[in-house]
Order: sequence, then structure tokens, then C-alpha cells
Amino acid sequence: MSWTDYSQNTRIRELEEALDSAHARIAHERRHLRSELSQVRGNLEKRLDRVSATLDAFIELSDVRETLSLFGDAARARHRTLQMLDGAAVPDLRLEDVPDYWLVPAAHGLHALRAGDTATARVRFDDAARRDADRGRAFAALATALTHAEHARAIGASLTADLLPHLPLPSEELDRGRRALWLLTADGSFGDEAREHLLLSTLRHWSAEGVRPTGFSGLGAAPPSAKRGAARGRLPAGVAERVAAARRLTGLREDIARITALGSEEASARALAPDRVSADFLWESLRLLVEEGSPEEAPLLARAGELRGVIEGDASGQQAWDDRVGTVEALLDEDMVRDEAPPHRRTFALVLQRPAVLDAAETLLGEATAPVEDRSTVPVRGTRVAITSRGADAQDLADLDARLEREHDSASTPSFLGPTGLGLTALLVVAALVTSSGVLWLLCLASALATAAVFVTNRGRGRNEEERRAGQKRARTQVDAAVASWRAALAEAEGASATAREEAGRIRSLLNPS
Repeated sequence: MSWTDYSQNTRIRELEEALDSAHARIAHERRHLRSELSQVRGNLEKRLDRVSATLDAFIELSDVRETLSLFGDAARARHRTLQMLDGAAVPDLRLEDVPDYWLVPAAHGLHALRAGDTATARVRFDDAARRDADRGRAFAALATALTHAEHARAIGASLTADLLPHLPLPSEELDRGRRALWLLTADGSFGDEAREHLLLSTLRHWSAEGVRPTGFSGLGAAPPSAKRGAARGRLPAGVAERVAAARRLTGLREDIARITALGSEEASARALAPDRVSADFLWESLRLLVEEGSPEEAPLLARAGELRGVIEGDASGQQAWDDRVGTVEALLDEDMVRDEAPPHRRTFALVLQRPAVLDAAETLLGEATAPVEDRSTVPVRGTRVAITSRGADAQDLADLDARLEREHDSASTPSFLGPTGLGLTALLVVAALVTSSGVLWLLCLASALATAAVFVTNRGRGRNEEERRAGQKRARTQVDAAVASWRAALAEAEGASATAREEAGRIRSLLNPS
């Protein structure tokens, strides 16, 4: 093949490779463009669906609002009621009655209550309860407690006894309305009699059903240790678990003592007021009750709220008066452990949680007082030595000494060979000088070397013996330290056990006052 043909073939191959590369690049760009177009198409479809859904929601909302315009008197009653709840001055309600709608007489009752006419307020609230017992009574109790707390004991106590005769079983879900009444009753807003009635009736109901709270969280966090103690951080697992259980028991006793001390404090108006979080929940619950609407328009108002969520892109859903807010057991736990909760509410929760608290204390006591076997091991120079509070195992110590001897054992020569070699070397030197024999000189050199080797070997043997003694001493020191640490750990476990028994007794006394 000529040089010209070779050059042409090379050029052709280069062009073919460039063409293949261009095809691959174009295919890659085509796939990338197709992917981007698909993504754009998907986004456009989502936007179109969103626009379409929003437009449909607007149209339907217009129809719903047109239908709601037929309930002008009910809407005016809600507006006036919310004005009064916000503290606005409303000299004259001027409300037309709406058949079967509880809010109109309830609004007149609130208006009379604001004017100080409690007798008229009672009559109006009773009229609202005849139209809707649950909502009318709940509004009267909540509105009175939140706006005119001085009248809550006189007006609200009888209402809550009918609405909330007792708390549901611990595992049951609670709705917003009953939770609001629970909070106010437990705080003492409706008086000590209403609070005690709810507490005792709940205990009787749970006892009749054979149930009780099964657990709680938040109380009993281990308090910080005042001192590190012996071998703190290096305690054996079994001992560390017992010490930790005793510390948690101490934390539980401190928390219970703090809560029971709150219950013995003199209740004041400030102490009975709900905390900020609870007040927000109560006001929100009352507004949701008012905004629920009359029986006919309530479904329309709920649908209008859903449509507004679609238009505003809010998928969280609308809150309602009858929403579930958690199980009784979880809410009790929250009331008991939250520091901001009013004192009466925390003691109320503690009384209902008492069986679960006692069970937890007994469990911690069992963990803290479990016996610890007086036996452990410590690793020393590649072997494990069994130890007890009385000391290390004799056989293990003997095995350790034998291991150290084997590690430092080396071949040694008899001690008399050194002087003998020196004497022999001297005789050979004298004989070589006298005879001038080369053989004797060679023997003399060999004897000198052998003698030197003997001295070097014996000297190394001495160093090995010193190292063996030092290693044995270090090993014994390590074993003695381990024994001392084990004794301290056992003493700490015994101290934790005694502390746990004492703390458990205090907890029983706090929860079972004589």
C-alpha cells in the first residue's frame, strides 16, 4: 500500500469517527430535549389542572355564596357574636330569630351577661340549650369562662356536668369541645365542686370499665449527678443500669413532689387563668363553634371553606368544632409534664395518672435493686483475670505469671563458662606467643569470641529478668486497680439500691397521703 492510500484511509477513519461522535452527541441532545419537553409538558399540565380546579372552585364558591345569602339573619347573628367575643361594644343586637338555630338566643345571653344581667343570661342560655343541647351549653360555659370568669362558677358548673360527666377511657380520642371543657374544669374555672366531680366520676367510670392509664412520658428524667463517683463512666453494664434506674427514680420523685406542692398552693385568680397556649386553644374552639353555622347552612359553610382552600392552595384542611385532638392518655400526659400548665390542671392529671406513675416507680425500683453478681474479669497482657470484691483469682494470677515468664524466657549459659573462657583464652595467648603457632592464634581468637558471646548472653538474660519483674509488677498493679474499681462499683450499686428504696417509699407517700 502506498503512502497516499494509507493517508486517505486514515483520513476516512477519522471522518467516520467524527461522524459517529456527532451522531451520538445529537442523539444525547435529542434525548435531553425530549426530557425537558416532557417536564415542561408535565408542569404545563399541572398548571392547567390547577387553573382549571381554581376556576371550578371560583364558580362553585359563587354558587355557594349565593345560596348562603339566603341565611342573612344567621350570618348577622354570627357576626354580632364574634364582635362581642372580640370585646367590641354592641349596644343593641337587633337580631332576627332563626328557627332551630341555637346561636341567636345564645348571643342574647352573652349580651345580657356583658350588661351584668345574669338572670336574663341564664334564661337565654337555657333557650339555646333547648334548641341544641351540646352546642348551646358548650357556648354558655366557654363564653362565660373566657369573657366573665366571675360568673363562670354560677353559670357554667351545671352545664359542664351534663356535657362532660366524666372523661372517656384513656385510649379514646377526644374532640375539641370536650377538651375545652376539660381544661376549664380541671383549672378550677367552674369551681372546686365541678373539678372534684369530674375527677371522681372519671375514676369511677374507669374502675367500672376495668381500665387505667398504661404509661406516661416526660416525668422522671435523671437529675444531673452531684459527683462523678467511683469509676463513673467506666461502670460495668449491669451496675450502670441499676445506678441509672435509681437516678431516674430520684427524678420521678422530684417531679411528683413539685406537682403535689403546686396543688397545696393557695389558688388565686391568676393561678386559675389558663396559660397562653391553652387560652389560644379555648378562644379558637369558641370561634369555631360560633362559625359552624346553623343546621341548614353548616354544610354550605364547610364546603365554602374547602373551596377557599383550593383557591388559596391550602391543602391542610379546615379546622372544625368537632375535630379530634388526641387520646385522653396523651392529653393527661401533656397536662402533667408541661411546666406552663396551671397548678390545678397538673395535679388533676397526676391523680388520674397515679396508677401508671406507681407502676413506673415499681419498675424502676426493681431495676435499681436487682442483685449484682460479685464476679467480673479484667484483661491483662492478652489474658483475662477473674476478680471479685475479695481479690483476683489465684489460678488466673499464676497463669499470668507463667505467661510473663514465657514471654521473657531466653536461652542462657552456665555462669562458670565466662571465667573459664577467660582463663582458656589467656593460656592460648601464652602458648601462641611461645610457639608462634598460627593454629594457636586461631584457637585463641575463637576462644575470645566465645567468651565474649557468653558475657553478652548472660547480660541479656539479666535484662530480661528485670523486664519480667517490671512487667509482673505492672500486671499486679493493674489487677489491684481493677479489684478496687470493682469494689467501688459494687458499693455504688448498693448505694443506688438503698437510694431507690428510699425514693420509692417517698413516691408512695406523695401519691398516697394519709
